[in-house]
Amino acid sequence: EKNKRVEKAVAALKNNDLSAFLDEISASGNSSFKYLQNVYTNIAPNEQGLSLALLITELTLGKNDKKSAWRVHGGGFAGTIQAFVPLSDKDEYKSALDNIFGKGSCCPLSIRAFGAIKVI
Repeated sequence: EKNKRVEKAVAALKNNDLSAFLDEISASGNSSFKYLQNVYTNIAPNEQGLSLALLITELTLGKNDKKSAWRVHGGGFAGTIQAFVPLSDKDEYKSALDNIFGKGSCCPLSIRAFGAIKVI
């Protein structure tokens, strides 16, 4: 199912369908959290930082009618989530995470219009 979601997400991006892309990101994130359970390690089940970050993200971003998406990102267990946040919610979201995990815990990134580019 993960591979199918990637194909759908790529197709959505090629068709400039941001809503469909974000839906696939959310579906992938739900699968990672609920089914793969790769947001914590069995060695230290009392450490639930990623689960808490996903909850705070859902409470902060899930309350509006704007499109956003979030998921555990990377190899799992590393303490990283990825959230696609509307610019209008960026400051509130960053503040919510920084208040729980410490200042600088949330690192806003921007997606540029150009993909990977060779820099000379």
